[in-house]
Amino acid sequence: MHERTGGAVLPRLLAVLCLLSALSASAQPYEYLAVYEPTVESAKPLRLEVSRNGLLPDGGEQHRLDRLVVHFKTDGVSLSALSLFTRLRFKAEVGAIQAESEVFKEDISKLPDQEHVLMRWRGDDRTEPVANVKITVEAVYTAEFLCLQEGALLQSESGVETAQVPHFSKAPKDRDPKNPEAPSPPRDFSRRLIRDGESSPLLIYTFCYDSADKDRGGVAWSTAIKNPRFLFDDQAPSVSAFRQAHKRALSDRIVRRLNDRFSSFGRSMVSETSEPDYDNVRVEVKDSLSLAIVKSVGSLLLVEEAGGAVQPLADLIDQDAEVALRLGYPHCYQFPYGSIMKSPWVFELEVPDGKDGKTRKAKVDLGFQDGCTRKLLVPWKDYLNQRVTFRVIYRVPERADIVVFNDSFNVYNLGLITTAPIITEIVSAAQKASPRDVEATSSIPVSFALPVSPNRSASVAVTFPFTVSFNTRTFPNLAEYFAVAPSISLVAGSASTSSGEEDANVRLALGVGVNLARAFHFGYAWAPSDGGRYVLLGISIPDLLPLLKKGE
Repeated sequence: MHERTGGAVLPRLLAVLCLLSALSASAQPYEYLAVYEPTVESAKPLRLEVSRNGLLPDGGEQHRLDRLVVHFKTDGVSLSALSLFTRLRFKAEVGAIQAESEVFKEDISKLPDQEHVLMRWRGDDRTEPVANVKITVEAVYTAEFLCLQEGALLQSESGVETAQVPHFSKAPKDRDPKNPEAPSPPRDFSRRLIRDGESSPLLIYTFCYDSADKDRGGVAWSTAIKNPRFLFDDQAPSVSAFRQAHKRALSDRIVRRLNDRFSSFGRSMVSETSEPDYDNVRVEVKDSLSLAIVKSVGSLLLVEEAGGAVQPLADLIDQDAEVALRLGYPHCYQFPYGSIMKSPWVFELEVPDGKDGKTRKAKVDLGFQDGCTRKLLVPWKDYLNQRVTFRVIYRVPERADIVVFNDSFNVYNLGLITTAPIITEIVSAAQKASPRDVEATSSIPVSFALPVSPNRSASVAVTFPFTVSFNTRTFPNLAEYFAVAPSISLVAGSASTSSGEEDANVRLALGVGVNLARAFHFGYAWAPSDGGRYVLLGISIPDLLPLLKKGE
């Protein structure tokens, strides 16, 4: 088929066949998968596609990595691509551990689920927390495909000449009648030959076994080596080296055409081999894929920065704390840069949603802090007095998640807690504070002013306490139940029981006391205007109602 004929149909058909075969060769007919087996009965096995330079966990809360496989696709384009190869050789390398295997084209359909196991994952022999894996494939072209490419080169207008090439004849008239089984003497046949450059010899090797001339047999290499038009400048004297040099030169020319004109899932190349089936020269597509497997995701750690100090995240955090996700330095230095900070790795926060125990999930964005640390860009005040769960997930759409890290903690308002009547509400509104924040509202109790000074009558007072308390990690809600409360009170009623005046007046009293459960105020007050002293027993109705509801 590679030879030019007088008609126009064959060259056009050859061009179409070459185009279709080259397009098929550009399609990757397989995909690499990581298979995760469940560690709990409720989970199901997972098959996740392996991407180039990807980062995979070796397991999660409910799964463990069991094996790496190659899955052969079954669509029409992939099947056409597979038909161009005789065999595919795979090699998986993890450190010093290597696993090599070979799949013949005719055996692919017999594989369970069209999957071939490359290696079973049982870790490696190194102490590093990350295992670097390299998978290499060598797909050997069929002679039929190479014949098509050779024919396409022969159809070109340049670099092709017609010459006489010695071949063994298959014609009966050329055989010795006394010994018909003996090879016939070689004779010259006219052929179109490729010349790869002006100084290059004519290449007489061919990948096309069938010829339009039915009498033409194989090349008579021992005769052809005597023709200087076929010799390389540095040609070795042996016939086998002569034949190998011609095959290598033709293979290089075909591979150069494939790589220049058509994209491929790998790089076409010519390899030297000692296998007798290939005459020491093999034409193939070679491709490799590298990935990293995290052997211990325990190196992920949440840290909290508060008051200038950085420490591992405790069971609770302050609402103003800066929380960051830190990757252990041994892992960080070995990971591909930023690989764990992007898809398919997902960062998620699960928070309460309502009072019926339901939760909702929110995506967490990360901000750069340094090479191994990323800030969690979360407004923690929105989750004040709630318990939240942060998760690192390896997520593939439409498949189950592999949770590789999770940490639950409570969010509180820690440290010095102060309130001032009316001023607190104004500041909280400006800062959009959470309504659950103990510093978001102040209390204004109505108090009974019991006189301590003589000749004073009991009165009613409106007290404005300025509360001061401190929430600690041991007592994160202390300010909800106890606070020191300096106060200003407006005391109503007569200043003295002996006074003949019946009109009531209002006196300003300064005091100090404590607030209990925000709803109750106990204090001592002194009125500078008349020297009256009072014990204040106050109650704040707005703060009392939530306490009553909790008791229901």
